[in-house]
Formats: sequence, structure tokens, C-alpha cells
Amino acid sequence: MVNNTMRITGFASGLDTDTIIRDLMKAERAPLDKLFQKKEWMSWQRDAYRDVNLELSAFQKKVDKLRFSSDFNGFKATSSNTANALVSAKGNAIQGSYDLKIEQLAEVAKIKSSSAINNNVDGKAAKATDNVLVPGQGDSTFEVKTSSGTATITVTESDTFASLATKIGSAVDSNGKSLGLRASFDEVTSSFVISTKEMGKDQKIEITHQTGTSDVASLVFNGGTIAAAPATPTTYSADGKNAKITFDGTVIDNLTSNKATVYGVELTLLKADPTATTTINVESDTDAIFTKIKDFVDSYNSMIDSLNSKVKTHRNREYQPLTEEQRESLSEKEAEKWDEKAKEGLLYNDQIIRDTLTTLRGKMYNTVSGIPDGQLKMLSEIGIGSAFMSMDGKLEINEEKLKEAIANNPDEISNLFTSDDGIATRIYNEIGSSIEKLNKKAGRPNTASTLDISTLGDSIKDVTTQMKTWEDKLKLIENRYWKQFTAMEQAISKMNAQSSSIVGMLGQ
Repeated sequence: MVNNTMRITGFASGLDTDTIIRDLMKAERAPLDKLFQKKEWMSWQRDAYRDVNLELSAFQKKVDKLRFSSDFNGFKATSSNTANALVSAKGNAIQGSYDLKIEQLAEVAKIKSSSAINNNVDGKAAKATDNVLVPGQGDSTFEVKTSSGTATITVTESDTFASLATKIGSAVDSNGKSLGLRASFDEVTSSFVISTKEMGKDQKIEITHQTGTSDVASLVFNGGTIAAAPATPTTYSADGKNAKITFDGTVIDNLTSNKATVYGVELTLLKADPTATTTINVESDTDAIFTKIKDFVDSYNSMIDSLNSKVKTHRNREYQPLTEEQRESLSEKEAEKWDEKAKEGLLYNDQIIRDTLTTLRGKMYNTVSGIPDGQLKMLSEIGIGSAFMSMDGKLEINEEKLKEAIANNPDEISNLFTSDDGIATRIYNEIGSSIEKLNKKAGRPNTASTLDISTLGDSIKDVTTQMKTWEDKLKLIENRYWKQFTAMEQAISKMNAQSSSIVGMLGQ
């Protein structure tokens, strides 16, 4: 029976063959549509797992800030003269007030042309692109020596001041070891600046003319116009310097850097002034530790909220993923609302997330092993706990009790978090374990589909293969329908022709 909603447009049969076959194929496509929806759902699930992976990774970074004793630096340092020195307290800082005098900053060994260099053409201030040597005078060499080694620099007639600076800066000794130099030619002052990369009195630079009629070594050091090589070459040199300070009455003169740590106070020396005294105060800093712990708890609660929401949201099976044909029949806004409903419950009751929540709750509340009796062993002892089970494992902070614990027992607070079984240590490890499980389940975030070897990735590939098989099968089915309807049209056409012939004969 012909469906009365079809258009009667067949050439021989009067049937709308194209519409009939299209409607027949809709029924045939039902298994393929189900596979498409299954694949879409698994793809959404994979994305949802990877989002959880990113959430856990972000929280793990927060936990990482509490895993080491240096993260529980309970002191802060201040400088009375920040123009001369900047200071910061390290974990082993000793509380108190200290006087600092900076008599000498550490310096590199440095050679700077004592006057502007003139070019060989018009005697004007040289530019970086001007040639070093006078044409026709031949090559010239000079020796460069540092505490790292010795090298011979060859200056050719094609060398410019810029290329000569490059040769000096990249100089290596006979074994290929760098001389540890920086070199440049400054066009503003028309002079060379050459220095060692390291500071300290053991650093040195020596340059001495070797061969050739032109004394490049003198030109680099003295400036002016290049002169003829002397009968007895002069060695031009510069030495580095150690920093020298007096800290709390003790003279320290072996510093090869302008950064040093004394009494657990990290010093950054900025200006030498032997007449000025900088006062450094080291005092307790409970706020910094409190802020870190509070940030940890807030991040934990936020993550717990998010994960609980994911495992408790049921799937709405009335909203299946839209097929392409279904999506085309909806407006963009309608499709967005449908997708929103269809994506509910992607991770409902997920075992990995439920296990993570349960384990984290236990590791937050359990006693830390390995800590001597009489010392802090539980978060509840420093004012952190969960008041009600209905809070789903979220933590509350008694801020007054926490600050008091930090002020009175900073070392015990540190042990509570950083020991082998410490809160931060075991939470960090548990999060790492959950991330690894998620990687196996859904692949790492931003992993390309072609490289995804996760459980869900393999399932998606399997469904994709099934869909390809069905698509090939549907083509065969559609071709069969067309052959059948074509054969029917041909038979009807033949019968019509025979009927017309008989009618014609009877009419005669």
C-alpha cells in the first residue's frame, strides 16, 4: 500500500520513488543512528573525564606548594634600605635584627675602550659596520686570556668592528672550551665593551698583540685610530672583584656574586656604601603560611563540590545525542538546550571519581604516622575538620586556632604536611594515582584521537569501525531498493505498452 502522504509522481507507476526509498532508508538507518549516538555519548564522556583530569591537576599544583619544609617558612625579612640591599627569609632563617654594611659589590672583569675609536677613512667616530684594519696592511692577531683559557683572535681585512666583537665573545681555547666572555661594539660611544660572564676576583681578561703590522689589542683597549704594532707588545688587562660585606659584625669578603645567603637571609646586594648601615629584621610571618593552608583548603572544597556534582547527577535518557538530521530540524538555540540536557549525568556514579572522593576524605582525616607522640598529627588539631557528614567531605577552618598553631608550632605544622605520610605528601600522591587512572580511562587532555590508546578511545574507534561497516551495508541496501523499483517501473512500463497495443488492435 502506498503511504498517502507521498507525492504520486512515478513515470510508469505514478509513485514518488525517491521519497519512498528515502523513507525506507530512514528505518534501515536506525541501527547506524544508534551507533552514532553511542559514539557521541562516549566522546562527551571522554571530554568530561579529561576535564576532571585538569581539575585534579590544578589541585595537585596547589598541594605541591605544601609538600616541602621550605614551603613553611615561618619568617619574613625586611631591609631598612632597599636601595642598597633587598632581603628575603629562607626556611632556616634565624629571628633577630642584623646590621649590614656593603663595602664592595662583586664585579666582572671588564675592558672598555678608554676613548672613542675612529675609523680608517675619515677619522670620524667608528660605526659597527666600519672595517677594523687599514686596507693592504694584512691580517693581525692578538691573544685573549681569561681564567677559563687562552685563544688567538685573527682579524682579517674584511672584519668590521661588529664581527670582531662576535669573534671575541665566541672565543674558545685549543680544546674548544669557551673563554666565558661577552663582547659588543657600542655605536653610541664608538667603543668596545668586553667582560667575563662570571664575577669575582679570580676573573680576569688579558689581551696582547701577537702578529701583524696593526696593533688591534691597543685599539680595543685605548680607542683612537689603529696604530702600528709595537716592538714590545703591551698586555692590557682587567680583573674582577669579590663582594665584601660586614654582616652582624662579621666581615665576609669571598662572595663571587651579589647574591648571598647569611643566617638564612637571602641578600641581594645593590649598592656599595661603606658608610651606610642597613638594618635587616627577621620576624615571624604566620600570615604567609596561613594563606597557603587556607588556599589549599578552599581549593580542596571547590574540587570536592565539583566532583560530587558530577557523580550525583543522573542521566536524562529522554535526551539522546542529536543525529545530524535531528540537529538540522532544530534552531541553534534549541539544539544547544537539547545538548545541555543530553550531557547531564556523563559521569554519574563513576567508580574512579567515587573512589577518589572516598580516599581523599580518609587521607584528610586520618592520623599522620611517623610523628612523635605529643606533636601535631591530625588536621583537626590545628582547627581544620568537617563539621557534618552532609558536607560531603568538605573542610572547615577555625582560623583563630590555625593561626595560633602556626605561631606556636611552625615546625610541627611543617611536619604534619611534609613528612613521608604527611597530609600534602599523601594527598599529592593520591591525586597523581587518580590522574593516572583517568589517563588510562580517557587519555590525557589534548591527546589527538589518532594517538588515544585509552579504554574509551579504543571503544570509540570500535564504534567508528562498526559505523563504517553499516554505512557500506546501507549503500548496498539502497542500491537494492533502487534496482527493485527500477525493475518494477520497467515491468509496469512494458505492461502499459502491451495494453496499449491490445487496445489498439481491438479498436481496429
